[in-house]
Amino acid sequence: MIKSDLLDKKSICHAIIYSSQDPETIIPIKGIVEDIHFQEDIPFYSIKLIKFYDNINFLKEHFVGKPFLLKFGDKPKHFAIPKFKNVNEMESWFLDECTHRFCVESNFVNRTKIEMSSLFNKIEEYLILKHLRLVKESTMRSLYEGPLKIQSGIEYNERIKRSFSDKFTDSKDFDEFLSYI
Repeated sequence: MIKSDLLDKKSICHAIIYSSQDPETIIPIKGIVEDIHFQEDIPFYSIKLIKFYDNINFLKEHFVGKPFLLKFGDKPKHFAIPKFKNVNEMESWFLDECTHRFCVESNFVNRTKIEMSSLFNKIEEYLILKHLRLVKESTMRSLYEGPLKIQSGIEYNERIKRSFSDKFTDSKDFDEFLSYI
């Protein structure tokens, strides 16, 4: 079990929320802790959203119209969000008019943006590697004969190297990256 310090009510926090419909798409937010609930020994925070860290296009695609856990002990629910032109309008609506709170497990809630960003990056990197591994497996299947067919793991690694090698300063780091795929 991961131990974390409890946050006080009315304290500012940074959290990662996700929809039950698409749990692999995580959304970083800033909020205010309004209540704390416990399920067994795991704290859940009821958070009033005050800031998004994503752009409006991403939010329209992955946030609006998706079910989220809004009350402790309930099932995830959809809730109506008016159409907005930009993130500031949406944040103002959540701050001033919206009565919904997001229920978030304590492992996804941090005191600082730096801690939340670190967690966000670890999760995103894991998901990216998972999807690259899936692409590798799918394109190397023996029955698949489409235009993306790859004959071997060596060929796949060379293609990945051409795509991502400039993101690494050391070839040792890149080789380690390849070993995870």
